[in-house]
Amino acid sequence: MINLIDSPGHVDFSSEVTAALRVTDGALVVVDTIDGVCVQTETVLRQALGERIKPVVVINKVDRALLELQISKEDLYQTFARTIESVNVIISMYNEDALGDVQVYPEQGTVAFGSGLHGWAFTLRQFANRYAKKFGVQPDKLMAKLWGDNYFNPKTKKWSTKATSAEGDALERGFNMVSSLLLFLKSRRIELTLSLLSNRSSSSTRSSVSSTPS
Repeated sequence: MINLIDSPGHVDFSSEVTAALRVTDGALVVVDTIDGVCVQTETVLRQALGERIKPVVVINKVDRALLELQISKEDLYQTFARTIESVNVIISMYNEDALGDVQVYPEQGTVAFGSGLHGWAFTLRQFANRYAKKFGVQPDKLMAKLWGDNYFNPKTKKWSTKATSAEGDALERGFNMVSSLLLFLKSRRIELTLSLLSNRSSSSTRSSVSSTPS
């Protein structure tokens, strides 16, 4: 059984955050994909580390980046990377030696990406477990390839740390293959929305016609 305590993140409720941290074993820090690390994010991380609680990070509202801003896969990766780097800078400022290394790393499963509005989230471990057999490697090894400067060559079926192949062809970043699936899901969601709107419009038209007096 896992008990979750949802404490407000607003600065006016800092005392509630501290009280919650004192009865928990971990902290799930939610960061906005678009806004990134804010002043209160630093405050919450400082409070967690002050109570010697190890944080994990959820980068929320990924749907906004995909649906509203329409950013590319590489830009999405860079946005995530900047956010995670900012979080780790804050952690390094307030961390105590007794806690050890508590910085967060997607390739270690301590960073999740999701959408609270649509009720989904994932870590790289989930993708690694699903596709490890396809790539012929262990899930832990594939996790390391799905973040950072790791690029997959579909012709040679090998990974490289360079963005171009020996023939000069552009290679896709490992994480961007994850983003490709997200973009596919986004397109399917748009198609479903348009289909629902179309059906609703047709239904409304039929209702209007049938209610017209003869």
